[in-house]
Amino acid sequence: LTAHFKSDINTFLKKIGHYLLSVPSDYQKKWLEIKNEIQRKHLEYQNDTPFSDFKVYAELFNTIPKHYMVQISNSSAIRYAQLMKSDPTWKVYCNRGTSGIDGSTSTAIGAAVASGAPTVFVTGDLSFFYDSNALWNKYIPKNFRIILLNNEGGGIFRILPGDTSDPNFEYFFETPHKLTAEHLCKMYGITYYQANNYSDLQKGLRAIFTDDHAPKLLEIHTPRKINDKVLLKYFEYLKK
Repeated sequence: LTAHFKSDINTFLKKIGHYLLSVPSDYQKKWLEIKNEIQRKHLEYQNDTPFSDFKVYAELFNTIPKHYMVQISNSSAIRYAQLMKSDPTWKVYCNRGTSGIDGSTSTAIGAAVASGAPTVFVTGDLSFFYDSNALWNKYIPKNFRIILLNNEGGGIFRILPGDTSDPNFEYFFETPHKLTAEHLCKMYGITYYQANNYSDLQKGLRAIFTDDHAPKLLEIHTPRKINDKVLLKYFEYLKK
């Protein structure tokens, strides 16, 4: 190290790019082959997997219309979202609260109001119910949509290392419950849809993206003790 060159980033990349392009390399070709193979295996697994959080996210990310703002809550929601292919016309955001999940609904509604853009908020049940007072306002746009994956607890903790058979695990970490968003939607004037299987999911996704007469919520009930197994098998499938 004998010299220090000061430069703005665009000038640097233009200059260095000129030299890099002149160096023979199959680096890009190799990584594109790996990427395409992973995508092929992803689609294979996605098509064969049972109804679960993974299946729901796959279907959802194939259904959200173009030019939407996509707000995603924390924990399982953003982790699953990163596994799916996003449309380049979307604007995708994720709010990180002090405790991770807090404030996601408030952020999504605030962003929808400020931007005026059609917005879909993708959230888990604990994050949604934690911040349910976010719905207590008169400014929610008619083109605001909520996709609520209700797996009756903190499903993320079944994916992380730990003894899921221990009763203390369920009580203190997963915090299982039987709550639904149906009556919250009635109270706040939000059109409510529910899905308990793949057929209902497809119908529900078509319904919430059809018109803008009122804000809408689709609550999807997924199997609490199957979701983690499907996701972990997915990672194993990609490794083969």
